[in-house]
Amino acid sequence: MLPGEPDLPEAILAPDGQAVNRLFHWLCQRSDTRLAGEYQEVLKQIQLDWFSRRRGSLHCPDCGGQHLIRKGWRSREITTSRGKIAMNVIQASCKSCGRTFRPLNAALGLPTSRRLLDEVASHAAFLGTQMSFARAASILQRLTQGGVSSEGVRRIVAQQAAKLQLSSPVAGQTVLVDATKVKAGHKERGESVYLAVTAEAGPVQHGRPTCQKRLVHLHVGSSVELKHRLKAAGVTHVVHDGGENLEECVPHLQRCRWHLGHQLKHYLWQDGVPHAFRGQFQDTMTRIVSDPIQGRKRFRRWQTNLAAMGLKTAAEHLKNAEKEAFTYTKEPFSYIDTSPLEREMRELNRRADIGARWSPKGLENVLKLMFHQRLNET
Repeated sequence: MLPGEPDLPEAILAPDGQAVNRLFHWLCQRSDTRLAGEYQEVLKQIQLDWFSRRRGSLHCPDCGGQHLIRKGWRSREITTSRGKIAMNVIQASCKSCGRTFRPLNAALGLPTSRRLLDEVASHAAFLGTQMSFARAASILQRLTQGGVSSEGVRRIVAQQAAKLQLSSPVAGQTVLVDATKVKAGHKERGESVYLAVTAEAGPVQHGRPTCQKRLVHLHVGSSVELKHRLKAAGVTHVVHDGGENLEECVPHLQRCRWHLGHQLKHYLWQDGVPHAFRGQFQDTMTRIVSDPIQGRKRFRRWQTNLAAMGLKTAAEHLKNAEKEAFTYTKEPFSYIDTSPLEREMRELNRRADIGARWSPKGLENVLKLMFHQRLNET
């Protein structure tokens, strides 16, 4: 063998059409072994340096004494995407009370409960928001050498969701609000999910306009949390479907023009209008609400006409919505309907509809983290 020539196993050089695959697999194994060894040695040297420099500032967790001496190493094993890596953590003994402990756990980021690195946790959290926890754990184990159980994926999602800090919208920024029912909790019809996002027109890409959205709020339960969030964040402009009374929370409310027409069809059904004619009423509603100049006058006139025709339920719907139907004519809104939010609601229903009943908090954790990944981290 020539100097510097790699010692390749004969199985790799076998002429069976698998040389490239076998070589890659062999090199991966060698690199993983080398990585684990270097990781352990470098971490060991870091601890020796830190202990010598911080020795005077370290305290015993029992008696608070500072007279500490080194007392060997404690073996640990941590899961990474390249497999499990063994490591040694320095131990110290207190000369005052005799307590043996690991003084550098906090500095190293190795609390007693930690068994995997952040890079594995981030992969597990992403997969857990897209599919069942069991399937996420299976895929993670198949694509990497880092195995996490389905219960581990659930815990990671819950931990990361609890640490989320959602940004608040600036004054004048349009916030879109919507809600839907999901199969969660003990109620027969499930619980409501309230979702709020900011929406601004983005740059044109590939000849098509884009929309930039950011998650503001997500909660499973009552609307109290949503109203508190809108107040606390100082939201000024909200577009909603009229399902909740938000007058006390936001100074400028705009009723979604699509929902105005869609809801009108339901009230026309209650008034006995045949199905074939309801679409024409809906189109008329859309045209009136989209008229910033004469729309308000036409809206009131049409309301009077519906009442005169005996369509009292539909006329009452228009009366209740009039105050919020033309806010956009005086206050600027990025959007005057919730169409950018409807795409997110479809994604919400896709993840929430699993054929089983969620716990409200469990579903909230998954959805909040999913939309944070989808909107805020993009």
